[in-house]
Amino acid sequence: KVHRGIWRTFTIRCSLRTKKCMVIVLHAPASGGVGAKEDGSDDYSNVFDREKKRLINMLTEGLIPMPKRIFPENHMYDEAKEEKNAANDVGIRVTSIFFQEYEGLSHPSPEHPVQHAFGKKSLEEKLGQCTFQISPGAFFQTNTEGAEKLYDIVVDRIREVTDDPEKTLMFDVCCGTGTIGLTCLKEGVVGRLVGVDISEPAIADAEVNAEKNGYAQDKPSDKKSITRFVASRAENVLADEMKIIPKSTPIVAVVDPARDGLHGTVVKTLRMNEKIQRLVYVSCNPTGTLVRDGGMLCAPPTKRYPGRPFKVTMAQPVDMFPLTSHCEMVMTFDRMSVE
Repeated sequence: KVHRGIWRTFTIRCSLRTKKCMVIVLHAPASGGVGAKEDGSDDYSNVFDREKKRLINMLTEGLIPMPKRIFPENHMYDEAKEEKNAANDVGIRVTSIFFQEYEGLSHPSPEHPVQHAFGKKSLEEKLGQCTFQISPGAFFQTNTEGAEKLYDIVVDRIREVTDDPEKTLMFDVCCGTGTIGLTCLKEGVVGRLVGVDISEPAIADAEVNAEKNGYAQDKPSDKKSITRFVASRAENVLADEMKIIPKSTPIVAVVDPARDGLHGTVVKTLRMNEKIQRLVYVSCNPTGTLVRDGGMLCAPPTKRYPGRPFKVTMAQPVDMFPLTSHCEMVMTFDRMSVE
């Protein structure tokens, strides 16, 4: 591999419900970049600018037709529903285009800057009773209908233990754009929400999404707002966030980490705060980090992980990625009694 050229990858984010599409074009610097020639003959700045305009025109001159869904033999599906969907699939319109320049060899981080080139600066998606804004670098579940099933399970698990939902506070760790927490608020199973995520673009979206759905944060410094979102590593702020919650406030926690799972400090904080009687863990790596983190949450107390342990009371797989080997897992942990 010589790592020369300009175009790298296209990321296409579509909403089948709003019929809108966002395109993010990752490219190397037009003048050289990785694999630049010493004589400078690989400066394609003028050509690149012209090709960018041509690409934008190609993507936005009309609707993008929807491909017909082909199901495997013996696959169970609702034929009437599929026919209705096919009749409504007139096409999707590209409403946002971004370009992202990156000269590294790997993929850029979610915070890596993008250049807005066309249309709106975000994509809108409807999920359950809520409407969500999605920015180019923010994580959002790729399967909206599957995500609704997933979130219904989370809502049910929380509803089981919230005797007074209006007074109950939910900690949403690795909250992304706030989808799980805001869904729980909208469903009435909790009354307040604190979300934490490492991604600043995702937290910015979460704050907008809270306002869109009627739960605007009054001030970033207001500790008593219905919603509050914090852009930081969970291990750096979770312990301090726990300290400012009034002792009389019931707390439930939901964690939805990336494949790397939870940081050890987060596990320690969750164990030490014994006001958390129920923890709902949403895992995209159930045979890996969920096993590891579950072991630390349920193990007998140690100097490193003090506090009464949890126990697993329910596990529900959710097929978010049909016809693949991947599966999400919603695992419920309840605090063990003193006895």
